[in-house]
Amino acid sequence: MSSIREARSLLDTAREWHQEGQSVALLTLTHVRGSAYRRPGAKMVMASNGRMRGTLSGGCLEGDLYAHAERAMESGVPSTHHYDLTEDEMWGLGIGCKGQVDVWIEPIHWEAPFWQDFHAALGQDRPLVWGGHLPAGLRYFARAGDDWVLSDAGRPLLDANALIQSLQTSGDTGPWWWDVMRAPERLVLAGAGHDAEPVARLAHQAGFDVVVLDPREHVNNSQHFPDAQHWVKNAGEVSPEMVKDSFWVIMNHHQRRDEEALKLASASSPKFLGVLGPKSRTHEMMGNTGILPDALPVHAPVGLDIGAESPLEVAVSIVGELMAARTGGHGGSLHGYDRIHR
Repeated sequence: MSSIREARSLLDTAREWHQEGQSVALLTLTHVRGSAYRRPGAKMVMASNGRMRGTLSGGCLEGDLYAHAERAMESGVPSTHHYDLTEDEMWGLGIGCKGQVDVWIEPIHWEAPFWQDFHAALGQDRPLVWGGHLPAGLRYFARAGDDWVLSDAGRPLLDANALIQSLQTSGDTGPWWWDVMRAPERLVLAGAGHDAEPVARLAHQAGFDVVVLDPREHVNNSQHFPDAQHWVKNAGEVSPEMVKDSFWVIMNHHQRRDEEALKLASASSPKFLGVLGPKSRTHEMMGNTGILPDALPVHAPVGLDIGAESPLEVAVSIVGELMAARTGGHGGSLHGYDRIHR
């Protein structure tokens, strides 16, 4: 699975470079075996003048990949490339990730309707599945409930709706490689205190869409929370549907407002609900609001056990737990694991 937000940002950059007269290529990580810096679906773009945005390997492979991207941009023909990073004699780089990866390089032809349609689809936060008949065949994408949009005659032997609704993130059926792109998860941050600001900033950088909920207009605004998508002053304006299936962090430092946020969260089927402060306080608030202890997946105190004290350290702790919950991870140390990613 990859991020619609990342793909949209990269395609926006690619279009800007194209408008400046540069040829552009999209590079996508399609397969990983063993340990690698990033997972399938990761993307980056390269331009004919040497500019790059994004990364696939943390800098280990990008130089070699650019040589292949140059040829693809000159010829207009896509290609795939396999890298076995266990071969030290070939690379001689002392690369930290000793896995094998495949990279798909595709020149972007902006005059083609397919690329214009794909770019427009990325502008909407609707899940989609995209891919290609690798390396040089049919390209395709489809949003949930829509027909396939194709780069050429033909049709992929895939069920787009089934892939989007499944827990699968990327894969292949014969030569048909596919990747599911989903919209960012939403984080409702109840509380606009000074310690909530780094939480909002880090959560945005980690790929969450942030909604700040706090009645105080002098702190709940774009000046204090420039990375938020919404600044909600009145909890009564928030319907359960608006925040359904969201992640919640409650940190008002004000018990009445925290209890109001708990009630709102409990009616919204939260994917994650974290409350700042001791567990006993949270249980007291749940009792005051009539919420049964087993009725919600409450994480209290919220955050990973990293010895955090300062606002920034606490934010790292909280956002770290949010990221673990988003991917189903446990948030523990990677020590002893054979691979970086599960």
